[in-house]
Amino acid sequence: MARLYVGNFDFEHRLANPGQQLPAKLDRINAELALSWLAIAEDGDYIWTPQPVESIFFDQATLNGLPQVNPVVSFDAVPRGVECIPWGWTDDLRRLCDTRGWHHHDPLSAAVRAGNSRRFSAGLERDWQVGLEGTREVHALHQLAEWIADLGPAARWVVKAEFGMSGRERLLGCGEPTQQDCKWAFKRIESDGAVFLEPWVERFDEVGIQLDVPRTGSPKLIGVTPLLVDDRGQYSGSWFATSEPEAEAWAPAVEVALNAAQRLQELGYFGPVGIDAMRYRAPDGTTRIRPLQDINARWTMGRLSLGWRRLLAPGERAACWRHGPRGTNDLDNHRLARIISTSPERVGNTATHLQSFLRIR
Repeated sequence: MARLYVGNFDFEHRLANPGQQLPAKLDRINAELALSWLAIAEDGDYIWTPQPVESIFFDQATLNGLPQVNPVVSFDAVPRGVECIPWGWTDDLRRLCDTRGWHHHDPLSAAVRAGNSRRFSAGLERDWQVGLEGTREVHALHQLAEWIADLGPAARWVVKAEFGMSGRERLLGCGEPTQQDCKWAFKRIESDGAVFLEPWVERFDEVGIQLDVPRTGSPKLIGVTPLLVDDRGQYSGSWFATSEPEAEAWAPAVEVALNAAQRLQELGYFGPVGIDAMRYRAPDGTTRIRPLQDINARWTMGRLSLGWRRLLAPGERAACWRHGPRGTNDLDNHRLARIISTSPERVGNTATHLQSFLRIR
């Protein structure tokens, strides 16, 4: 059965604001990231590209070993009977599947919403005592000011919304929050009931723990992908390898992640899950692991990156899939970089359709 991959990368925004008109920049993100599905697609599958991509891109991609897919701008071009695979399940996608006659195997709507919420991950951290010291669930602005003051006048902090992704929907600050910070937090407390305050810690490294949660049976570890993260904590790429040395190195975090996946299953969720874990320096100078930094009950870029392993040549043990603007020398000496990179002249109306590349190690 052919599959239709739908990159609704604005998924968390739609969970937070169902039925509301979202900013146009999110449409741009959906267009730019759509071709990321090439990592796991197979010949004959369909990929929704919100903006047209010139056929020469797909011709070259096929020559370089990628699958021969069917890009579709309009859902009218997708036949009945395909299986729909979205980035994350929302009610509007369920209705679209029913209207179009596409097969869909989707978990309970309430389970998807709960599993992707900061409240769920914060609750597990609190119950299992695996979170950061000083983390607080904030229900009123006066609490936010008081608890930030408790961290210290020069302490850095981050405030996260109930639903967020890739370093978005959050505040970074130091010391007393500004009027703009308070306005942002008040708006999200009004809509979601809470925001979440965390101390900013010195990060050593992060990984994405990729899991599958079945309808029944035990959750399964698929892989552990080291994350590329910038100084502001925003995701910018993933490493992947032919073997799994990271799984052993992060074994304590993997164990906690599997327990979290079991809780998701108990809520009624099944499907892909990506859980980010972080190694950091604690205030007492020791090195610790935060195993539940983020829980994503959906596909993740780290999960997709594992699909690029099929392109590694003999002797190539690992590669890095980066996202964002490319440097001038990024493509010069790396064969795989040319496979999934495109220049602005080759992507129709979207100048950054796939600002991603692979670097061999």
